[in-house]
Amino acid sequence: MTVIQTTVKNKKLVEERRKQIILSAMKLFPEKGFHETTLRDLAESAGISHGNIYDYVGTKEDIFFLLHKYMHDVITGRINESIKNIVDPLEKLRRIVRCAFQVMYQWSEAILVIYQESHVLKKPLLKSLLKKERAHMEQYEIALEDCIKKGLFRDFNARAVAHLIKSMVDTWVLKGWDLKGYVTQTEMERCVLDLIVHGLLKESGSRPRLLQDKEALDGKSAMVINAGTILGQAIASFLLSKEVRLAIYHDDGPKGDGGFPVSFPEGSKETRLYSAKDYKLMTADLFKQIENDFQQIDIIIHDLGIGYKGTPTNRRNKILAGQKLEANLRCAQDLAAFFEAERTKRNSGRIVYLAPWAWDKYADPFRYEAVKAGTIALTKNMSNIMAPSKINVNCIIPGFIRAIRPSKIEKEQGAGLMGKIPFGYLGEIPDVLEAVSFLISGTSKYLTGQVLEVSGGIP
Repeated sequence: MTVIQTTVKNKKLVEERRKQIILSAMKLFPEKGFHETTLRDLAESAGISHGNIYDYVGTKEDIFFLLHKYMHDVITGRINESIKNIVDPLEKLRRIVRCAFQVMYQWSEAILVIYQESHVLKKPLLKSLLKKERAHMEQYEIALEDCIKKGLFRDFNARAVAHLIKSMVDTWVLKGWDLKGYVTQTEMERCVLDLIVHGLLKESGSRPRLLQDKEALDGKSAMVINAGTILGQAIASFLLSKEVRLAIYHDDGPKGDGGFPVSFPEGSKETRLYSAKDYKLMTADLFKQIENDFQQIDIIIHDLGIGYKGTPTNRRNKILAGQKLEANLRCAQDLAAFFEAERTKRNSGRIVYLAPWAWDKYADPFRYEAVKAGTIALTKNMSNIMAPSKINVNCIIPGFIRAIRPSKIEKEQGAGLMGKIPFGYLGEIPDVLEAVSFLISGTSKYLTGQVLEVSGGIP
């Protein structure tokens, strides 16, 4: 094994300092060029004295090697984490490609330097890196061979195809001068996956579920919390239509209110219901149990509203409605603390908070405003906390949304609201679903901490 010499015996310190140097190289090599960047430049950028940098590396070639090794370790580790416990070989292959694109997108400039300057490495260092590259290529090969064994792909040379796939992924960096500005990373990923799968399928009547949806949600797992509301049920039905593996938590069971019945295939392993009756309140422990059932939850949609449909008939009902709103916010805050504690175990994901819809204001105006403000504050705070783990956190504030079957409160208050809504009409449930679709799709991958008001312009 090739080892870069160091005069420091503290291995942890060496690891920390070398990471500082690597991160500086990732910034300076693309900016100034490999040959123009000096060890003094790297030392200053890393916060290390020029003299001390020689305690951790000997030459720029050492740094280039460590940078190359670091990138390999990152992508290999992310891929292994993403395919852990995944049985479906097609899903494994898709996750490998996605991870590779994510790394390419994140560090495209540094990776381009690696490709351009690899010739500077001497034979022992280059040989060491090629061994790592071989291990990375085996991740592709194993997934491809498993697809062949399962009868999903016809027989072919897995090593050759693995390199072709890797070359297509690398095109995002190598041909970026021509692609960027005309093709998004998500589009590029979709094209590669589409070409791989539909170009290698056996000629038979069966086709695996893949890439039917433009957001490529197929194969992902999602959870809807508080799915008993009209909007919660609609979102659950929407996700099921996208063939998402779905966990649903509800207080008293989906009733299909508002024309959006939640229906599930009998005996489906892709969807599971968790009711408060059977599992009690949603807590961090219950979430861990659910995630264990699904191996991993990629998308979390939490409705903090009560889906109010009628004017309170007495003081007790108003109090109960307000208490439910407060309880929903507390639940979201408690889960947020858990997500924060667990964030380092993840490298991607989406959280969408759904604030109470505008009809909930009639149940308890004070608590409605308090919970809506709390949802926005929670979104802003969580987006900052979860960003290093590449987890997007966003919020939707639904306005006065029309149910398929008009609710009592809509019949009573709807006509009087028309003049107050700038657009002049009530929103539709699909308006909210479009916002949800956008926030959980690849199109919004660089969006976090945002609040979308689906309200027709009413504040």
